[in-house]
Amino acid sequence: MTIAIRFFAGLCLTLVGAGPVAAGERVELSTRPGVTQGVYFDSDASHPSWVLILFSGGNGNLALAPSGPRKAKGNFVIKTAPYWLKAGQAVAMFDAPSDHAAAGMGDTFRLSRQAAQDVAAAVAQARQRYPGAKIALLGTSRGTVTVGNVLKRSPALADAYVLTSPVTQAVKQPGLSGMSWPGNTARVLVVSNEHDGCFVSPFAAAKSMAAANRFDFIAASSSAAKGDQCGPQSPHGYLGIEDSVLQAIQKWLMPAS
Repeated sequence: MTIAIRFFAGLCLTLVGAGPVAAGERVELSTRPGVTQGVYFDSDASHPSWVLILFSGGNGNLALAPSGPRKAKGNFVIKTAPYWLKAGQAVAMFDAPSDHAAAGMGDTFRLSRQAAQDVAAAVAQARQRYPGAKIALLGTSRGTVTVGNVLKRSPALADAYVLTSPVTQAVKQPGLSGMSWPGNTARVLVVSNEHDGCFVSPFAAAKSMAAANRFDFIAASSSAAKGDQCGPQSPHGYLGIEDSVLQAIQKWLMPAS
């Protein structure tokens, strides 16, 4: 299934806040011997139907504090966390684990069994905190490498997988290049902006990846840019159309809503 959504710069006003509201709780999970995984949970609902576990781009280092992330606040999935809270859902912001806190996560680690183990611990905690809620792993840019790794290794771990602006090209790091998910039966959505100018996440490659693996696909279109083509202030980060993209993801995730 492919969905096309088109927007024009200046015609779509975003409703998301500048960053997540500090009303949640940071937890440190023991995931591997001598390693802890920081996750920031937040929800305004006592019984959300979904928990969105958010994986930022870049090196994935959020430097979580008790009040929330100190880094990567402008990242697409992090800055749009308030959208999911307003929709009555729960969010969980996934930090770099303690053994990668200094330099952050490179793709070699993101693609490892250890990284998948850390995610599994966060999912288990989310299911414990919100019994009955479904789990979606939502990544953007290099965060999609982590999500794609879990989808490859443990597809039944989550109820849905969302890859926005996926890193499909191997430039210094492997990204998701060469990875496939034959026979996949999990619910998977790929989102890409047709004007994404980031050299590691071209629109055509994202669309091809979705088609080859029978993933659902949402095509966005915008051109507003204020900075790095691989940063959030660009089509890569859906600048100016964040809410519209999230509405499309929400409709896919919760079609009855």
